Parts: sequence; structure tokens; C-alpha cells
Amino acid sequence: MFNRNKKLIYFLLAGLLALSLILAGIIFYSSRQDLRVIFLDVGQGDAILISRGSDQILIDGGPSGQVLLEKIGKYVPFWDRKIEVVITTHPDADHIGGLIDLMRAYQVGEIVDTQTQSESQVYKKYRELIDSEKINEIEGVAGVNIKIGDGAEMKIISPAENYNSNEKDTNLNSIVARLTFGENSFLFMGDLPAEGEQSLISEKSELSSDVLKIGHHGSKYSGSVEFLKAVNPHDAIISVGANNRYGHPAPEIMERLKNMSVNIFQTDEKGDIIYKCQNPNSQCQIMAN
Repeated sequence: MFNRNKKLIYFLLAGLLALSLILAGIIFYSSRQDLRVIFLDVGQGDAILISRGSDQILIDGGPSGQVLLEKIGKYVPFWDRKIEVVITTHPDADHIGGLIDLMRAYQVGEIVDTQTQSESQVYKKYRELIDSEKINEIEGVAGVNIKIGDGAEMKIISPAENYNSNEKDTNLNSIVARLTFGENSFLFMGDLPAEGEQSLISEKSELSSDVLKIGHHGSKYSGSVEFLKAVNPHDAIISVGANNRYGHPAPEIMERLKNMSVNIFQTDEKGDIIYKCQNPNSQCQIMAN
């Protein structure tokens, strides 16, 4: 009887210790003020996780729900089952495919997207889940701002409010967003082609950024010389699948970046690419798996 009670006491103490460690982890995680920008290696597609404390913004979800959930589980603790904001840059399957499983597995606070539509079954399922889960939608047009705690802000700079939602080339309506954290800046291009880049230049949008997520996985139709000069990035991120059938990244964009002495990081070579930003007054540090 004594041994049985002793074992029960040990079991209870171990349970209390485990619970205390979990609670301490939740408190520490929730109170963190550093910012992380993670370009997830999801194959031939885009998915970018921006995390600060217990708040997350996810830009796109790549083509595979299984891959996306594995990546999210790696960087978001198991007790955090909410993604505060999901930004869907445009309705192509390599950007929204993973979001279907995400919406089933996590609570999504808000979805920021455009009214640009697709005839694909993937897009139809995406729309059905937004409606069935009653997720709040915000139209992602220039002027929409998203705060991520003190000192961090994401501004959508494209498309313009008067964009053509019936545009057949869905890439032209890609949401383009610029994230600032103190002196650090990131520009996320979706799949915007050169025509859209030229519009941003003509509209005198704020483009200068330390880190540029190259549009359309490094297609030769993105990242013109004029646009790269306007952004003047220190680093360029190319989200791309190994040995993809499109030949991304194109030799033309690689040459343009190298001629400007831009550091190039590809997800197919580096895996997940992580920027850790400790505070607004210091430069973000890059890590790659």
C-alpha cells in the first residue's frame, strides 16, 4: 500500500512539473517581442510565416497541406492553434493548396485576399472553407495595414483599389506587401510580373527594402533591372522547388541579381530561410537550415 501511494505521489509530482514547464513555455512564448520571418521550403510554391510572440501572419500556403502543416508545427508551439492573419496573394494552387488543410487544423482569425477568382477545384474548396468556417475576410488592396505588436507593421502596396478583379492573368493582381520592423524591411511580391512591377514604380510606391522575395519563383518575367534598382535589396529570396519543370529560377534573373551583388538564397538549396529580428534597433540575422 505504501509503495502504491508513493508511486502515485511521484506520478502527481511529475505531472505538476510537466504542467509547470508547459505554462512557463506559454508565458515565455507569448511575451516574446522578437520578430521572425520564415520563408518555408514548401517545394514549387510560396509560404511565408511571420511570427512575433503568439501572433502569426502567414503569406500563402504552398501546394501541399501536409507539407505546410509539418512546417507550421515546427515553428508554432502545439498549444497555439490560431493563425491570426492569412494573406492569400492570388488564387493559384501553388499558393493556396496548403491553406485548405490549414483552415481545418487551425483557427484562422482573418483572411486577406482579393476578389480575383479561379476556376480550379482547389480554389472552390478554398472558398467553401472560408464560408463554412465563417472566417472574416479583408480585401487586400493598397492602403491596408496590419500591425504586429509595437514597431512592426505590414503595408499592402498592391493591387490598387481600382484593380480589375476579372483579370485573366491572376498574377497581375498579386498582393504585394512590405513589412517594416524598425530599420529592417521586407518586400513580398507574390507572383507579380514585370508589368505589375512597372506600375509600382510609376505609382512611386515605397519599394526600398533590405530583403526581397522575388516574384513568381524567379521567373524571367519578374525582377526587371529597373525594379531591382528601385528596391535595392541586400538579400533576395527565391521560393522554388528543386528540378521544377518551369526552369525556375531563370538564368536572366540570376544574372541581374548577381550583377547588383545581391545575396541570393533559394529554398530548394537552403531549406527554410529564417530571419531573426531581436529588436527594431538591430539588423535582422539570417539563418538557413
